[in-house]
Amino acid sequence: MANGSRETTQLQVLGMQGRSKCGYCQTSGKSRCFGMRSYKLLCADYEQMINRGWRRSGSFLYLTDHSTSCCSYYPIRTHALSHQLRKTERRLLRRWHRLGLLKDFHTDDSLASKLTCGNRLRIVLEPAAFSEEKFLVFERYQKSVHCDDATRHGFRNFLCDSPLVYERVANDELPRGLGSYHQCYYVDERLVAVGVIDILPSCVSSVYLFYDPEYSSLSLGTFSSLREIALVHQLNRSTRSIQFYYMGYYIPSCPKMTYKGQWRPAELLDLVTFRWIPIDSCLERIRSHPVFCTFDPHVDGLGVVRDSIDDRLDWIPALSPSILSEDERKKAMGLAYHIGSCRGPEITGTMLSLVSRDLQQAVLQTAVSLGLELASRVILIL
Repeated sequence: MANGSRETTQLQVLGMQGRSKCGYCQTSGKSRCFGMRSYKLLCADYEQMINRGWRRSGSFLYLTDHSTSCCSYYPIRTHALSHQLRKTERRLLRRWHRLGLLKDFHTDDSLASKLTCGNRLRIVLEPAAFSEEKFLVFERYQKSVHCDDATRHGFRNFLCDSPLVYERVANDELPRGLGSYHQCYYVDERLVAVGVIDILPSCVSSVYLFYDPEYSSLSLGTFSSLREIALVHQLNRSTRSIQFYYMGYYIPSCPKMTYKGQWRPAELLDLVTFRWIPIDSCLERIRSHPVFCTFDPHVDGLGVVRDSIDDRLDWIPALSPSILSEDERKKAMGLAYHIGSCRGPEITGTMLSLVSRDLQQAVLQTAVSLGLELASRVILIL
């Protein structure tokens, strides 16, 4: 749909958003993020955003402010085409085979063939959309796993509605091309799990998984991750650029999130240099600076490490306007005079002084958090 068309990403800037408490360590009042809302987001633009630390929840896009956060959120990915099954994963697949969920996989070394469905298992990849069947599984999952209630409205907003614009690609396995999908797992024709994923130009990005608690013994979380890695293999056959599996955030202080490091070879995103670094090179740095750090010791002198939650950073590249040159600041501030488009006129210092301080900060943080190249070509609503 977007391919060859004039579709343009549209972002509503919400600015800095406080969180009542951290969703991982439950600390109150320390966590906040820079937020945007989008109802039209090109897949390539979103991939560019997640390579700067952004993630999405429905149409809400957020970038954690690590200058005061209680936990560090490092984006993590694995080179899916190089992933080798571990012994525990092979045992899991053998168990699924014994249960009739997988076909015999011993004669082929390809990961995709090892997850070929057996008689009792059916996997359907479909565009993200609401259904009552999915909601009922999500409702049971929320009550059992998170001791929380679920509403249809909340479910739609969180896991069904997506701002990503579907983009046709030369791949018959994707019903609508790049975009947001639900990978649905059926056992004996009963829906038991749904993996919410975004398929982007170079990766499959995991958003969320929910499952029927009655089937928790099947280790659906591990299996779905393997299946999503296998999906990268499948898509790569005709769409060679798709090579990575993005798993959201690796949070060292949260045991429920560190398991993501097992999918090797893994890399973490350095949120200071915006480079992907092999995870083994990052872990020692994280142990030395448990709250937040760069993985490049050469930039330590810039004051971008935090060893305790009482430390506060005055400067962090992902959100600090100070990294912009004077010319870049002027280009960014064109937003304030050309609402709806970032292609504003060049402005003078006198015009800049007429903009309120709060608006200046929001505009400059938008340019920094997106990167000036992306910010210069999307439609922004301030």
